[in-house]
Amino acid sequence: MASRAARGDRRALRALYEEYAKQLFAVAYRLTESSADARDVLHDVFCGLPEAIRRFDPERPLGPWLRSVTARAALKHVRSQRRRREISIASTPHELEATASPELPVLDSIAVERALSSLTEELRTVVVLKEMEGYSHREIAELLQIARSTSEGRLCKARKLLRAELFER
Repeated sequence: MASRAARGDRRALRALYEEYAKQLFAVAYRLTESSADARDVLHDVFCGLPEAIRRFDPERPLGPWLRSVTARAALKHVRSQRRRREISIASTPHELEATASPELPVLDSIAVERALSSLTEELRTVVVLKEMEGYSHREIAELLQIARSTSEGRLCKARKLLRAELFER
């Protein structure tokens, strides 16, 4: 399917969208903290997919590669928004429910999303990539262009802050 999508086959692109859109939206949402921005990121990813997928190694799984492409696009979007000094509106509980993972009760999921929102962008990004998307510290370091030890340190600090936010109320 990836090779057909690389040639611009609309059916292949639609099939990829239908299979991966929800999980890619969740990645983008967690990094941008805005459903509107997450939709923009998802749009950009799928518009650029025929060209980007030509660099995809078919020996590797497609899902993790798409999540990586989406994470890079979301981080680029966040940086461009910050440069423009735009202020995003806080998400509503309904939007949070839509991205909640099915294994967590909705209220716990909302609490986690709010706790994540309380972190700085640098800390939240590492938590999302490591804990929610399964990236290694080496991969995070490459993606964010930071040292591996910086990724590890940010995760440690973020976990401490999240514990305080979630369990020490």
